[in-house]
Amino acid sequence: MYLWFGIDVDKYYTDIKKRVKEIEKEVSIDLGMVLPYHISLKMSFLIDERIKNDVIDSLTDYFKNILPFDINSIKIEKYNNIIWVRMQNNDTIDNIHIDLNNMLLEKYNISLHEYDLDFLFHTTLFMDNDANKINKAYNMIKDITIPKTVKANKFLIGSSDSGQPGTYKIIKEIEI
Repeated sequence: MYLWFGIDVDKYYTDIKKRVKEIEKEVSIDLGMVLPYHISLKMSFLIDERIKNDVIDSLTDYFKNILPFDINSIKIEKYNNIIWVRMQNNDTIDNIHIDLNNMLLEKYNISLHEYDLDFLFHTTLFMDNDANKINKAYNMIKDITIPKTVKANKFLIGSSDSGQPGTYKIIKEIEI
């Protein structure tokens, strides 16, 4: 089983979500995303089903002790086969990422993914292996107005049997 966790920012992207859906249809991109718009805090990871509840409890306890904080958006970027809203690092989100990686490694022997070493906080808008589709979608969305700031006040934990995009479901919400 795979676990994932992030910050729920869906309510800040209502207008963008409408435009993304229009572009998906026009460009024939099947994003495969079923989760709300979010800022991931770590790459998803494979865990043994036997420790799932312990990991979720540890994550929940950690998230409950965080005070709400702001995250500034930088811009819409194209990164390989992904188009995302890039977020500005700040001490709070950086420390959360470090703390969670350390906790998962020390308590559950869940190692870092290579992307966790230099994590880029973002909200994914499009993802496709076809570079032409991504380029077209990027040109259609790059100038849309994005929220300058989003508030981190709700964390999400999701799971998937396969770890493939489109297969994750939210299994826990933690409001702070």
